[in-house]
Amino acid sequence: MNWLAHLYLAQPTVEHRLGNLLADFIKGSARQQFPLAMQAGMRHHQQIDSFTDRHPIFCHSKRLMGPAHRRMAGILVDIFYDHHLAQQWSAYSDVPLAIFTRDIYRSFQSYSGWLPADIHFLLDRITTEDWLTQYQTIEGIEATLARLSQRISRRWQRSVNLCPAIEDWVTYYQIFAQDFSQFFPELIQYCQTLD
Repeated sequence: MNWLAHLYLAQPTVEHRLGNLLADFIKGSARQQFPLAMQAGMRHHQQIDSFTDRHPIFCHSKRLMGPAHRRMAGILVDIFYDHHLAQQWSAYSDVPLAIFTRDIYRSFQSYSGWLPADIHFLLDRITTEDWLTQYQTIEGIEATLARLSQRISRRWQRSVNLCPAIEDWVTYYQIFAQDFSQFFPELIQYCQTLD
């Protein structure tokens, strides 16, 4: 699952949500410098990812991706599932998506604990550019994939463009939506068993 789902599934505290959001950026022993509640959020993120990656429905969705995108299929489906969560938001929450994301942004901006400067910069971008509600539209998903492509390109030191994967997703859009609708309640139930 991607950021919207991780934030939705996190415990409703700033530290736990921040930990869920930052788990993809802060690895290994570097996590020990953060508050215990934030570390718990990072572990929660990992548990969600582990459950998701092994789940047969998620694996079915990955197989819908064409050969050109199979290597990154897990990451792509995570992002596509966030779109379907945003589209089906009212089935899972009584709080409208715009209010949920606004409250998330405010909590991150008002967090008084220590965070590295690059994390502050990231949180400012997420808030200013409203990345979470962008999941609602195909254009928003394209913008998400463009940002991720830049990040991966810098890490791998070669050009990566994930945006063409949208064609596979749009082709099988209804199947992805059905897969998500079957999978997400199981993920919610799993999260209720976690500490």
